[in-house]
Amino acid sequence: MEVYQSEDFIEKYVGKVKNIFFELKLDDIRKKINRILQKENLYFDDEAYLVLQSENKENETKICNFFVLPTHSLYFDDGEKINEAGIAVELYSQFNDEKYKRILVNLSDEVIEKGNWLTTAYIDRDFFVYKPDLYRYLRIAIKLSSRILKKEAKKVFYNDEWLEDDEAIEHISNYWYDRNMLSLRKLGNESEFESSHKEVTDAVHFLEAQNQYIAETELLPFPEKLPDESKDQGWEDNDFYYLIYSKAWSWIRAYFNRKGIKLKTTEKELDHYLVEAGVFESNEIRPKTNLKRADRKTTQLKERVFMINKIRFNEFLSRK
Repeated sequence: MEVYQSEDFIEKYVGKVKNIFFELKLDDIRKKINRILQKENLYFDDEAYLVLQSENKENETKICNFFVLPTHSLYFDDGEKINEAGIAVELYSQFNDEKYKRILVNLSDEVIEKGNWLTTAYIDRDFFVYKPDLYRYLRIAIKLSSRILKKEAKKVFYNDEWLEDDEAIEHISNYWYDRNMLSLRKLGNESEFESSHKEVTDAVHFLEAQNQYIAETELLPFPEKLPDESKDQGWEDNDFYYLIYSKAWSWIRAYFNRKGIKLKTTEKELDHYLVEAGVFESNEIRPKTNLKRADRKTTQLKERVFMINKIRFNEFLSRK
């Protein structure tokens, strides 16, 4: 069976829920999601609409007429390995003053990217995006809001059925994590498992620190000239962050010292691992070790920078 057949991802249609139920359940969750979306100038309003913010309230743009609540991380077991497949979501749309419609949908990464799930083959016709070119904002909101998921909220598609939560975690425990996928743990090869687990743990520590550094760094539109090169500054565009490599690593080392975090992999190995994971864009290899460099030159800048893929960066952080 193919991973992305549509019939596997529409979960079920669940009737109408009362307004008060929706508000009680989602008020705190909406606040958490909106804090995550704030940096992208997005938020879900009290009516469950996704809205693109504007300085002038009257100029704000409604993206879609429903609220997206992530419920589970999705995995697909093909019998040999488990791949991360997407996220499960609940969709709420206001039916009338007293009730909302609710649908549960399992969205693969592929259908999230393409947007082809917004049809009656997947969901009820009362759920829609107002204009096709606005879908990119919904895609951003779905991916970023997945960061509220708890570690135990997992679903595994296995043998034509979904395993959920504790059952899914127990199933996954028979596998070990290797870069961007879960592969069968080989008996008698624990050293390989420990090495892979060590890289993943260190990568999460590093990206959490880098995320904090980004939050405290002034980011200019790429590739503007830095007004004060003594400060922690960097660049960004729609797809990437550009952080001065030496300054970022220096700040992160100090952060690790303050937090008492000790990496079990070397800095060069960690750079290579995150390039392989698609978080950093690389165009050079270290000749002696054959490891990929995370610092790179760009045609516009003289500084060597981390060139960080925003989507992969957020996806990696959301999996921790």
